[in-house]
Amino acid sequence: MNAKAFKDDAQAGRFGRWLKAITGDADHLRWCAEAGIPVVKADVEGINSAGGFLVPQDFAPIIISLREPAGVFRTNARVVPMKSDTTSVPRRVSGITAAWAAESNTAAESQGGVDDVALTAKKLSAFVKASNELVEDAVGLANFVASEIAYAFAGKEDDAGFNGDGTSTYGGVQGLTQKLLGASLKSKIAAAATHNTFLTIDGTDLANLIAGVMAAALPGAKWYMSQIGFATTLCRLAGASGGLTWQVVNGKVVPYYLGFPVVVTPKLPVTPSAQTGAVMMLFGDMSMACTVGDRRGVTVDVSTQRYVDTDQTAYRGTERVDVVVNDIGDTSVVGPMAALIGTA
Repeated sequence: MNAKAFKDDAQAGRFGRWLKAITGDADHLRWCAEAGIPVVKADVEGINSAGGFLVPQDFAPIIISLREPAGVFRTNARVVPMKSDTTSVPRRVSGITAAWAAESNTAAESQGGVDDVALTAKKLSAFVKASNELVEDAVGLANFVASEIAYAFAGKEDDAGFNGDGTSTYGGVQGLTQKLLGASLKSKIAAAATHNTFLTIDGTDLANLIAGVMAAALPGAKWYMSQIGFATTLCRLAGASGGLTWQVVNGKVVPYYLGFPVVVTPKLPVTPSAQTGAVMMLFGDMSMACTVGDRRGVTVDVSTQRYVDTDQTAYRGTERVDVVVNDIGDTSVVGPMAALIGTA
């Protein structure tokens, strides 16, 4: 992993010293105490037999910020802190009704509809070994461990959020593409006949996809597709008729197509071959459709003995999280996200 996790060597050095302190190194434990960096054992429940070490608040944002660029799902979904293993988050189903009334007449009563999004914390683990030569260098160790753990978590969250089929492979999560493949959903948009590859998708297909989301989702809507979809659909169509622009957002160049930002993820189809009956790309406001429940921040456990024969130290990161697709509309009403389905 070549990503640099920290803004400077001083910041990386602080995290590296903390990583050494959790091995029980007396010098680094003393340094952390003097620097005000807590070396805190996490609650044993659901972590491991010994309990990992909670990543201090000084450093947790580093792993989060690393995870977000790769973690498309977490970046764009609604993220909700969980105060227990199971949490229910209220969701608006319907609103109250207004009616014109004559002077002095009693107003007609109506009630809005609310239900719950149920979140159940699930544990994710990431395991990485570092040579003890690297461990001796606090800066290199910090970048290596933080990057590996962050990207491992991001990949799993994205895969579950987009493609989860409800099995243990995806932590029991049923992802967005699987939900939107449901029979007769209004937001399940079929491409035109024979449009089952990215090279055959046209402007009408994309317009129909935009029309497949509720109006309230348009202000926060984005395109979601693989790099193959972006290159061979959006760039191809833009080459013929325009519509593709670029903007700098938070210091990064972001492509926009027809005024909506494009989010590229390898978790959606990356092959140029036919995608008949499959979700080719998504459009809409993911924060309205999907929720990520955050039960516990990242913890790190370490072993200096297990790989003594190869002169390596092992690090394991864990987090507790849930991913729920909570709103996709139904057979009569479009939802906040729509899927374009390849058609033979």
